[in-house]
Amino acid sequence: MDPLHRPEKKLKVIGRHIMIDLPDLNAHMIEAKIDTGAFRTVIHCISTRLVSVNNQSFLEAIFNLDAEGERKVLFEKFFQKEFKSSFGELETRYCVRTTIVIGKKKIHSDVSLTNRSDMRFQVLIGRKTLRKKFLVDVSRKFA
Repeated sequence: MDPLHRPEKKLKVIGRHIMIDLPDLNAHMIEAKIDTGAFRTVIHCISTRLVSVNNQSFLEAIFNLDAEGERKVLFEKFFQKEFKSSFGELETRYCVRTTIVIGKKKIHSDVSLTNRSDMRFQVLIGRKTLRKKFLVDVSRKFA
């Protein structure tokens, strides 16, 4: 088969706002906004800090994403990356790999963590998470 003419995969159409689950964070039915201008997905995190458990370094992140309240999650694998905020300021954020469930699709994605308490949406879904899985119809909200 010619790789340039392989059959196209049918992409699920979603709206500009969606409901997601974050099972690794024990957070469900989170209203998220699709942000096709952002490369990476970002999740609201109250705070992060490095902790040592049995001489191993972990990233401790505190989330408050749904009605269940605050929960603490330890990440064994993490990295830091510099991001430009929507205000144009550079910010160094921690990034972790987590599972995002959109409809029936389970996606393992690297996400950045930052405090979005002053923003309407606690989760922005970026292009990297959506790529080759969804088509965004901006005229629709929850689709």
